[in-house]
Amino acid sequence: MNLLKVSNLYKEYYKEDKSSINVLSGINFSINKGECFVIIGPNGSGKTTLLRILGLLEPPTKGQILYYNEDLCNISRYKKVQYRRKFSFVRQKPIVRNTSVFNNIAYGLRVRGMKWEEYINDVNDIIKLVDLKGLEKKNARSLSGGEMQRVAIAMNFVFSPDLYLLDEVSANLDPMNVKLLDDFITKIKQDKEKTIIMSTHDPLEAIKFGDRIAVLNNGQITQLGTPNEIFTAPKDEFTALFVGYENILSGTAEMDLKSGLTIIKINNLTIVASEQVEGEVKVCIRPESIGISKNPPSNVSYRNNFKGNIEDIRDLGNTCHLIINCQSERFLATITKLSLNNLELAINSEIFINFKATDVKIL
Repeated sequence: MNLLKVSNLYKEYYKEDKSSINVLSGINFSINKGECFVIIGPNGSGKTTLLRILGLLEPPTKGQILYYNEDLCNISRYKKVQYRRKFSFVRQKPIVRNTSVFNNIAYGLRVRGMKWEEYINDVNDIIKLVDLKGLEKKNARSLSGGEMQRVAIAMNFVFSPDLYLLDEVSANLDPMNVKLLDDFITKIKQDKEKTIIMSTHDPLEAIKFGDRIAVLNNGQITQLGTPNEIFTAPKDEFTALFVGYENILSGTAEMDLKSGLTIIKINNLTIVASEQVEGEVKVCIRPESIGISKNPPSNVSYRNNFKGNIEDIRDLGNTCHLIINCQSERFLATITKLSLNNLELAINSEIFINFKATDVKIL
């Protein structure tokens, strides 16, 4: 069932000269109870503003937000406070109050009407869970950055809201606290009575947690679907680039009726794809889908084989990016440092690249 439905949502900010900036335009989606709905997009795309509106922290310029069929945009201030107590809004940067660790973590339970004897065990349990035992009486603002992050995480997960709104919460966390946060999110996802709406600019985080993903760019949702739909069938160039299709080439596609494959002419190259499309197209190939060899590959399953020269090598630690010039086009391929050394590759090395027809996605 639909827990929340957003219809035709807009948000504008007005400048001193009375001109306006559109931050969100025509946002439409619905979320089911028990779902983890992930909003991905670059910085400045409107993710935080959308989450703040959903969390009733600021109003939209226009539009409708139905929560169990009640329009949250047209309710009294008192009722808005009651709904906000059913939500948890976890900010990107940790914010703690100028009081003890214990009081910070207990605050959300107290304002929801719980008494000392009702919440003391819950607070002490989560203090142990986030490894803050012995720091209960310390002022939260005197802690280290990592400890303060754990206080903020505990504050937002100690109570049991119906809806969790997580705004790029892993962006500024150290590895230990990322693991802690992952454990909390995984536990919440197992409870089908709880719903998560989270934003991130990390495609891997979206894949890990999302039941469905909305791609937000310049205040508009450009694509909405399951992780598999978003990452294997991007509908536009922005989505393709954002989720990792860094090789995007323009060409003309024709169907080969004999093989059922699509032949795409891209300047001096001919690329074969399994998708059946004709006309002007853009093809997308992930860097990790491109194989590298010193000799022409013998594997006949690779329909696309091109000779080229390495123009640049970008060291990424355990892996490298190769920029390869193949006749009229350049390709970016990913290779491990071990393979780079074993193949004795260097700038200007002549190599062969290969990839399958099924690795070519067509826009």
